[in-house]
Amino acid sequence: MVMEYFDVHTQVLCPISRSPWAGWSPPPEGVYKANFDAALFEHCNCAGLGVVVRDCNGEVIAALSQRIALPHSVEQAEAQAASRAVTLANELCLSRMVFEGDCQKVIVAINSSGACHTLFGHIIEEIRCLSSTLVTSCFVHTRREGNKIAHVLARRAVLTADIDV
Repeated sequence: MVMEYFDVHTQVLCPISRSPWAGWSPPPEGVYKANFDAALFEHCNCAGLGVVVRDCNGEVIAALSQRIALPHSVEQAEAQAASRAVTLANELCLSRMVFEGDCQKVIVAINSSGACHTLFGHIIEEIRCLSSTLVTSCFVHTRREGNKIAHVLARRAVLTADIDV
C-alpha cells in the first residue's frame, strides 16, 4: 500500500521548459531575408546601419555597413536601418522579401495601418512606400540572437568613411 502511494504521488522531475533558440531561420524558397540593425556611437556623434540579405539556403547575397549622423533616438536609427534594408532589396531587384529586425517598436510601427506619430514617423511612411513596390514583403521582429550578423555590420560602420556594400 505504501509503495502504491509513492507510485501515484511521486513527482517526475521534468527538464525546465525553455523558449526555443531564437537564432536565424531561413525564409521560404524563392524568398530572401534581410536582417537589419543599428548601433549608436555617441563618442564620435555617429551611428552605424547594418544589413545582410540571405537566400533560403542561408547564402549571403549582399551585406551593407553604413555610417550615418547620430539620430535622435535608438528607434530612429533602427527605422533608418529598416529603410536601408528595403532600399538595398530594391537596388538588388529582389521582389519577395522578409525584413527582420530586433527593435519591436519599429516593427510594430511599420506593420500598423495607421499613421505613425513619432519622431521617426516619416521614416516609417518611407518604408511602407518603398516596400509597397515589392511583390511580397513582411516585417518580423526577432531577438538579438537572430540578428547577430546585422548587429556586427552596424558596429563595423564606425570604421568606414561612409558605406561598404
